[in-house]
Amino acid sequence: MGAPSEVETHPLLQGWFWLAVAALLIGWWAPFPFMTAMQQRALGVAAFALVSWSAQPIPIEISSLAVLLLLPASKLLDFSATFAPFSQPTIWLVFAGMVLSLLLSATGLGDRLALRVQPIITGGGRWRVLMGLHILGLVTAFLVPSGVVRVLLLMPIGISLTQAIAPSGGDDARRWGGAIALSLVCGTYFGGCGVLTGSVPNLVVTGQLEMATGRVVLWGEWLRWMFPVIGAARAALCLVVVWLVAGRGLPEPASQPETTDQRPLDRDQRRALFLLLTGVGLWATDPIHGLPPVYVGLFLVLMAILPGWGPLSLGRLREINFPLYFYIAALFGMGAALDLSGVNGRVIGSVLHLLPDAGGHWLSACLALTAAAVPLDFLMDIAAVGAVVTPSLLEVGSQYGLTPIASAMSVAMATSLVFLPYQAAPFMVALSYRQVPLRQMVGVMFLLSSLSLFLLCPLNVLYWRITGLI
Repeated sequence: MGAPSEVETHPLLQGWFWLAVAALLIGWWAPFPFMTAMQQRALGVAAFALVSWSAQPIPIEISSLAVLLLLPASKLLDFSATFAPFSQPTIWLVFAGMVLSLLLSATGLGDRLALRVQPIITGGGRWRVLMGLHILGLVTAFLVPSGVVRVLLLMPIGISLTQAIAPSGGDDARRWGGAIALSLVCGTYFGGCGVLTGSVPNLVVTGQLEMATGRVVLWGEWLRWMFPVIGAARAALCLVVVWLVAGRGLPEPASQPETTDQRPLDRDQRRALFLLLTGVGLWATDPIHGLPPVYVGLFLVLMAILPGWGPLSLGRLREINFPLYFYIAALFGMGAALDLSGVNGRVIGSVLHLLPDAGGHWLSACLALTAAAVPLDFLMDIAAVGAVVTPSLLEVGSQYGLTPIASAMSVAMATSLVFLPYQAAPFMVALSYRQVPLRQMVGVMFLLSSLSLFLLCPLNVLYWRITGLI
């Protein structure tokens, strides 16, 4: 999830590591009479994980493996329960998404598509450029499941667009670089939350729902209930916010000649495009055929590496970030431990106690579940929030008279809100390209997530009511 490949040696990061260790030890041995020993151990492991994942003094795959070892060692979960997430569909759907992303880069299809899109985006004024970038970011959420990978693919395109739009460099290039980067990352991430495979937290929440109830959320179902408001409407809101914060003072873009690369796609690129379109088609029509999203994803992987036909060789799969799966498994394991120990219930109960009584009303019930999860967004990666709170909030939702899927999607609205960059890896990756100032990104993210919470979330619940989800 954007973690460094080597252990950092900066003194501050070393301090964060020892803080994580101290949090673990305090959780285990400090005398807290209002908590059980199991709850203390769970909080200790959770504190170690959250500090390690937030500050990343060590690579995230190492800290995640440590969590996977600590859970059975502290008798919070047995060994089989700790590593059970590796058999969950979420893990394998993420794997399929990473293979498809590799397919784009390895065949050069991503670059060719960028060349075709560039003249369209840069062929108008400032507003058209930013609108085209938001649309491009949103479209990639359908094609590339991993938010981090989408940013890795889109940011180089954005840098080349900046050079084309502001060839003179200087302040013009700096301002355009920030606006373009914000348009791409916000468009693809915030809008992509309306697509099941467009955001890891979506997969974490639905994975927890499946583990708790056996209910599988189909790709098309998620698109129906989340995309109109949380996807499309929020992408439009992204455009307005980015325009207000970074777009109004932009100079007019320089004219850009048509691309000279008119070569047809080669064989591997055509096959890669066929697989991507096939995946989108099957995911979009899963209410008709009933195939779970993971089956579609693994079928595409099989075709991509099929000897004699697939564009990828089996050896190219070594380029996939397999240690990422330790992180996802640790999220599920930590969520299970906090739930079994009773920590989740106590924390969420305290938050719900501070909220107005839902009173059985459908609007207040859904928004109460969303509001209960939002404070945790500031404490951990939002994917971890989904893992930690979903099991308990499913129970609370049933007490409010909500169906499990309505409860899960209410939680998903909270995990789609990213107020600060550290809460989601795609934004940290975008910052690493040094195209947008931190202050500007924080301003856009905070404003957008606040407006989403107070305007779009209630609107989305109203949409559910009108269309029959609740």
